Amino acid sequence: MRRSALVLLLALVHLGGGDPLAAQSVRGTVVLATGQDPALPIPFVGTASQGNADVADQLFLRLGTITSAFRTGGDRSLDPQLAASWRREDPRTLVFELDPRARWHDGTPVTARDVAFTWAIASNPRVNPNQAALELVESVTAIGTRTVRVRFRRASSEQLYTFGFGMQPLPAHLLGDVAPEAIATSDFARFPVGNGPYRWERRVPGQFVELRADTTFYLGRPGIHRLVVRVAGDPSARLNLMLAGQVDVLDNLPPPMLEQLVARPEIAPVTVSSTLIVYALFNTRHPGDTTRPHPILADRRVREAMRLALDRTTMARSAFGANTLVPDVAASQLWQWTRPPPPARPSGDVARARALLAEAGWRDSDGDGILDRNGTPLRLAMILPSTSAPRQTLAVQAEAMWRAIGVAVTLERSDFPGYLARRGSGDWDLDLTAVNQDASPRSLLTSWSCASAQSPGSSNVARWCDPTFDRLREAAEAVTGDPTAAWQRAFAHMQAAVPAIFFAAPANQVAVHTRYANVQILPIKAWLNVWRWRVRPEAALPRDR
Repeated sequence: MRRSALVLLLALVHLGGGDPLAAQSVRGTVVLATGQDPALPIPFVGTASQGNADVADQLFLRLGTITSAFRTGGDRSLDPQLAASWRREDPRTLVFELDPRARWHDGTPVTARDVAFTWAIASNPRVNPNQAALELVESVTAIGTRTVRVRFRRASSEQLYTFGFGMQPLPAHLLGDVAPEAIATSDFARFPVGNGPYRWERRVPGQFVELRADTTFYLGRPGIHRLVVRVAGDPSARLNLMLAGQVDVLDNLPPPMLEQLVARPEIAPVTVSSTLIVYALFNTRHPGDTTRPHPILADRRVREAMRLALDRTTMARSAFGANTLVPDVAASQLWQWTRPPPPARPSGDVARARALLAEAGWRDSDGDGILDRNGTPLRLAMILPSTSAPRQTLAVQAEAMWRAIGVAVTLERSDFPGYLARRGSGDWDLDLTAVNQDASPRSLLTSWSCASAQSPGSSNVARWCDPTFDRLREAAEAVTGDPTAAWQRAFAHMQAAVPAIFFAAPANQVAVHTRYANVQILPIKAWLNVWRWRVRPEAALPRDR
């Protein structure tokens, strides 16, 4: 039987039939595919990537996991994981009690010392470029063996979520004698020892990482014995791996690829709410000298004109399908409650786009079809990874629509490592990027704040700094009741500032082999519960034995 599930803003998807517990008679394998080599799957160490995070989430537990409500405010926003419980001492202090059953894979108990040690790593900007994500935390203190006191800088409804979900402890007994800056090149980085449902088995650089179930895992024996993360930078290569039966799950699929896969009787489509946001980021700083404004894009009128020239709804649906939303701010599907009313002219207003460019002094003085000002043509370059089929689709359409209003944009494609190096250098005009957001809008601090603009290696590669947005964001973070209206005010300011063109907040289109039962795919951290999956014995493949 074909099965398709539409699960928007819900945590679980169920495929297959039969008794999930009966599947324990087979060992079970899940092969995932990623476009990024998980070369450093150590939380808080080095620049984060999706490939690293997918593996790290199987090795290193959090203090708590987000509840099925997927709201991040309040002291009940998490379910226990490494922390068996927590209590509030005062408006700025939480105390966590670690589960006495939790063990590192070498058998050593997980302790409060591990949490305090990891906090020192996570708050070190020389080790963790995104340390601003834990900016709300003031201090972390180990009290005895299993008690951790966390002091926050200010009152906020998201204190528990920020630290409880954001903290993935590392083993102090193995890393305590390693200089923090040396962790990335240490033996530990090559053979990580975690505390999660899976143990490190091996890595073949550029090809795959293999993990094995920890059969003594204190939350229960994993139903999937072997987890393999295959590396294939090109989307077509990942598609072909699944068509060839070498991959079991693919996510974030554009419509043409999903249709190819689900035509197979052994593959089921699943739609889950996504944290993905796709946008063209404007570089408002000079590509050759970030201390100066961009000679073209520093003008808000140009940015607004380029946004208005695009039929974003048609573009988004052609790239991601009908379940995609078209945002006007940096808000994925999981953040729909934060979105302000749309602008008066949401998109596709070519006449207004041309008027704004003329107002800014751009005219086609030589009749070549490209606008110019003071002898300088309106030519820009947009970088994007060649590994993303949806972004290729968006880029080609955008280039044609911009040319129609006299803006020439060159598309500069590169492989993913080359793309990351280029965007980090600041040497570009537009960056067609995609980001999987955190569950909380507080994570905007890492990419959309003045603090992150001044932090070397942060994800704020455009060095966007807007003090008014910072003030409104901080006010929303400080709300202890319902923060909806406060976040909508902050995003209304972002919408008016036009720091980017927001193309799509797509759903996560997933293809899953139908032999699995008890499948759980989360809108946040999709594979966190893969250890709960099972293989139905009657449908098992040879690699499941």
